[in-house]
Amino acid sequence: MKHIYERTAKYAKLGSLLTLVIYIALVIIFQDVMWKDFETHITIGFTVFMLFGTSYFFQHAAEKLPNEKKIDSDYYSIDFPVNELNFQNDISLIPQSNLVSHTGERLYTITPTEKEPLKRKLTSFAIFKSGLFFPITYDLKTMDGRVVSQFSIRNKLKFMQMSVYDQTKTLITTIVMPIASVKNRAIIFDANNEKMHEMKAKSAYGDIDVNNFEGKRLATYRFGMFPYATHPAFEAQAMNTHVSLASNLSHIERLTFTALFYYWTANQ
Repeated sequence: MKHIYERTAKYAKLGSLLTLVIYIALVIIFQDVMWKDFETHITIGFTVFMLFGTSYFFQHAAEKLPNEKKIDSDYYSIDFPVNELNFQNDISLIPQSNLVSHTGERLYTITPTEKEPLKRKLTSFAIFKSGLFFPITYDLKTMDGRVVSQFSIRNKLKFMQMSVYDQTKTLITTIVMPIASVKNRAIIFDANNEKMHEMKAKSAYGDIDVNNFEGKRLATYRFGMFPYATHPAFEAQAMNTHVSLASNLSHIERLTFTALFYYWTANQ
């Protein structure tokens, strides 16, 4: 996506300028020690040069990409009519992921809720993102800002718990996962605390098939496999995540799997 290239260029340029300013300040303050340290001068100079070069490269690449097409917000609405999940992390201090189309257009966003501003800011630090000290609530929103769903992540010391809510903030499912496991595992309960699905990754790398109790495939994820990887919109990032969903999933199942795979793939 064009905006990812542009943001990468912006953050690389800011990083280079910040590095340069801080280093100059340190040289002035500790000039007796650092003034003749030519090895450090060369290292910092090379770092700044590489950051500027990265900024130029991504900005130049962004200019070659076509402008992002405006999606149909009436179709990609709170009804969430998706049959595949293409997660792409945005360039941001606060965690933000986009669900994108096969050509890179942003369809939905996932980010810590703005209704809890302090917690939202703390998610800039990885230790807070998974609800270790307090629950973290994420919003799944349309591109025009309407909330499709919310899910909260909480570390309950003995297990991880995710609570998934619809747009009316009604609890629809609860997901329970082990704190630590070689293979990702989860049990999904409905609003009445009845077991809906139980799943386990096929391998330690995270390949996951979700089947119902009759053995019918509901969702599939393959670690490192992305069917649209050659499209220019996805070349800015080394890893993009694709989850195939069955066409006959209920609205509740689509929202639940979106929350679950967001958590799993964000922690690969």
